[in-house]
Amino acid sequence: MRRLGREALVGEALTVLAANPQASMIELSQSIGVGRTTLYRHFGDREALVAAAARLGARRFGEAIMRARPDEGTGLAALERICAELFTLPDVLTLLFADNPIITDKTFAEADAESRADDAEPRPDDAESRADADPAADQAQGADDDGDPLEAVIARGQADGSIDASVPIGWAAMFVFLTIGSGHLFSVSAGVDDPTVRAQSLELTIGAVRKTLGSMPGV
Repeated sequence: MRRLGREALVGEALTVLAANPQASMIELSQSIGVGRTTLYRHFGDREALVAAAARLGARRFGEAIMRARPDEGTGLAALERICAELFTLPDVLTLLFADNPIITDKTFAEADAESRADDAEPRPDDAESRADADPAADQAQGADDDGDPLEAVIARGQADGSIDASVPIGWAAMFVFLTIGSGHLFSVSAGVDDPTVRAQSLELTIGAVRKTLGSMPGV
């Protein structure tokens, strides 16, 4: 048996659920390597544990997009980096694109609400930061935070000429999202642990995004 904190338990549960979405509390505890009473003490029941794992997956999805530096370079190049970063999260993508997904739009909303609540907690330097803050900049930042990050990147790409401006932004964002899912599921069917297959799936995914959305000569 291992001694793990709540956050570590959630991360381990996410991995187990990606392999077996129907895992019971007994199966979860055995796979994680902790006593079943530990899971009940931290989460109360299976539903709460699954919900916590789903919210963690949603947060990791958003963090991967931020790691891709969506504001740098052309919009199309940023989309390609986003594809690459998301492909590093096979467990999250599995739970997102499953027949009965654990990570849903509702999960993303809940994870976003949690993050906003965490950000709203006062810190010692908050008073000074608020005094120096630019209200207009804060308002603009809030507007950016409320939007879909893929749509924002696509809009920027259409403005810089790297993405076909005739393609509706909403359609393009959905295309990128579903193409990432298709590439991941292909990799899973062929063996997600095979780095060669995984690399090929990513290459095909990026190629499809570039060919469908790109508008620059030679793209």
